[in-house]
Amino acid sequence: MSLTHEVVSRCLSLIPLIREHQGMTLDELSRLSRLPKEQIADELGQVLLMCGVPPYFPHDYISFSLNGDRVQIHFADHFRRPVSLNPLEALALKLACESLTPPGKPVPRAVATLLRKVEGAMSTEQRRQFKNLARRFAVRETEDLPGGITGRVALAVAERRRLLLDYVAAGRSQSREREVDPYGLLCREGHWYLVALDLSREKVIQFRLDRVRRIQVQDDRFEIPDGFRLDDYARAPTIPEGEDRARASVRFHGPSARWVRETATPGTVEEEGDGRTVIWCPVIGTDEGLARFVLGFGGDAEVLAPESLRDRVQDALRGAHAAHG
Repeated sequence: MSLTHEVVSRCLSLIPLIREHQGMTLDELSRLSRLPKEQIADELGQVLLMCGVPPYFPHDYISFSLNGDRVQIHFADHFRRPVSLNPLEALALKLACESLTPPGKPVPRAVATLLRKVEGAMSTEQRRQFKNLARRFAVRETEDLPGGITGRVALAVAERRRLLLDYVAAGRSQSREREVDPYGLLCREGHWYLVALDLSREKVIQFRLDRVRRIQVQDDRFEIPDGFRLDDYARAPTIPEGEDRARASVRFHGPSARWVRETATPGTVEEEGDGRTVIWCPVIGTDEGLARFVLGFGGDAEVLAPESLRDRVQDALRGAHAAHG
């Protein structure tokens, strides 16, 4: 049997059905799924063996048993406790699930149940933050996406085809051509970024797609280096091409320390040894952008350096106090 995407998707859709009706027979499952029972047993046995962590023992996460003609699926004990997600992590999960639902179609019951469980496991304050964030974000189908710049870039990424960009860097009024190998796409803070190798500089750079004036897809193909990980760029602070750069050290504590520790670029975090959950995080970006970043953490973030950034944060807080005082 070939483990195609179709086979894996079919098995994933059967898991919640079996979990709701533990001990159902293969005949019953065959009738509900409209699949031959021999095919069900074969596919589930093969796919679920791939669930786990190296060296891939399936009982780490999920186990599948066929007792006579009766089917059961059990999850590992650590799944008995609800997964703890902060509001941003829960929002990311919500958007990912919504993006898989075809336009105009209702959210599948399994997905809706999952999202309710995630929200139910939150504290009252976390739930309030999550709902506030969810009102600001939505997954929306864009009719002209396939023919637009984002759609054409996405296709070039998938086909590994070189691009010629007419690009306006931040702080500049004139565009210039940039020949790049597109490695991946990120959506952050409401903007799409192309992570690509700039061939003239031999450096991987993030390009904001709303600054691309024209695009030309080349016939030349390329290979992505083995060591490249798009996740590293998703976690790192965004530095728009052409902007001035500053470096800061920020101390985080409270609930925000865990989030920064788990999402920061490897090598940029150091825990203090005083018994508190405090970390040091060098951050790169403009003073203005860094001030907005720090203020978003409220009292959980303290700027240690530079003084110019501390002053900017203090000025912003004084302004907020005066406006609400």
